[in-house]
Amino acid sequence: MKQFDTHIHSEFSPDGRMSMEDAVKRSINLGIKGLAFTDHFDVDAPGDNNRFNFDPHKQQSRIDELRLRFPSFEIIKGIELGLQAGSLDKANTLAGSHNFDTIIASIHFVDGEDPYHGDFYSRNSPKEAYKKYILNMYECVKNFRNFDILGHFDYIVRYSPYKEKSLSMKEYGDELDSVLRVLASGGKALEINTNTYRERGGRTPVLDKSVLIRFRELGGEFISMGSDAHDLERIGENFEPFTAFVKHCGFGYITHFKGRKNICIKIE
Repeated sequence: MKQFDTHIHSEFSPDGRMSMEDAVKRSINLGIKGLAFTDHFDVDAPGDNNRFNFDPHKQQSRIDELRLRFPSFEIIKGIELGLQAGSLDKANTLAGSHNFDTIIASIHFVDGEDPYHGDFYSRNSPKEAYKKYILNMYECVKNFRNFDILGHFDYIVRYSPYKEKSLSMKEYGDELDSVLRVLASGGKALEINTNTYRERGGRTPVLDKSVLIRFRELGGEFISMGSDAHDLERIGENFEPFTAFVKHCGFGYITHFKGRKNICIKIE
C-alpha cells in the first residue's frame, strides 16, 4: 500500500533539519504517496520553548509553491499544535485562523513543566510521571476538540530514564480509557508515532497492542501513521511493520486528513 507520512517537521520548525522540497523529493523516491508538514506550534510553552512556533502564512505559501511543482504528489498543510490545559482558548483561535488540512494535537508538557529538561523524571516515580501525563492529556482532549489526530499519546515514555518504557493498558488502563473514549466518540485518529519506538539510552519504548485493541472496542476507527521525522533519513521509518501491527489489532485502514476530512487507505 502507498502510505502518507502524516507527521513531518521542515525548516519551519526550529528543530527541523530538512527543507520541504528535499522532503518531498525523498518521499517520492521512497514511494510514499504524500506528506503532511506539521510544524511545531506550542502555545504558552514554558522556558525557552516559546521558540517552537512558526508563521503559518509563510509555511502554507511554501506548500502552495511545491504543490505546483510536484502536482502528482500530495502535500498536506498541517500543524502540530502543542496543548496545555490553561491555553486551550488561544490554541483554538490559532487553529481557526488558518486553513489547515490537518491538526495534530500533542502534549509535550506536564503541569506547565517540560519533562525533557530539568528534574521532572527524578522527582516522580514512573507511575506518578506517566499518570500525570495521561491526566494532562485527558484534560486537553476533553476540552479541546479542534483537532484531527492525537499525536504520540505515549510521548512521556520516549525520553524517560525509567526501565518501564510503555503506557500499557494493564498499568494505566483506567487513565487511558478516558482518553480513548474521547477520541473514539469524536471521530479522532490515534497516531502511531514511529519516532517513539526507537532506542534511546539503551532502552526502546514498547507500543502496547492492548491500547489499540481497546480503542477499536470503544468504536475508534482511525489510526494515522507518522514518522515525526526532523531529517530526511527518517521519513516513513518503520511504516511497514507498524502497519502490520495495526492490522493485527483489528484496523483495516490507515487514515490521513485533507481539508479536515479523513481519508482512509486500505491496508493490503
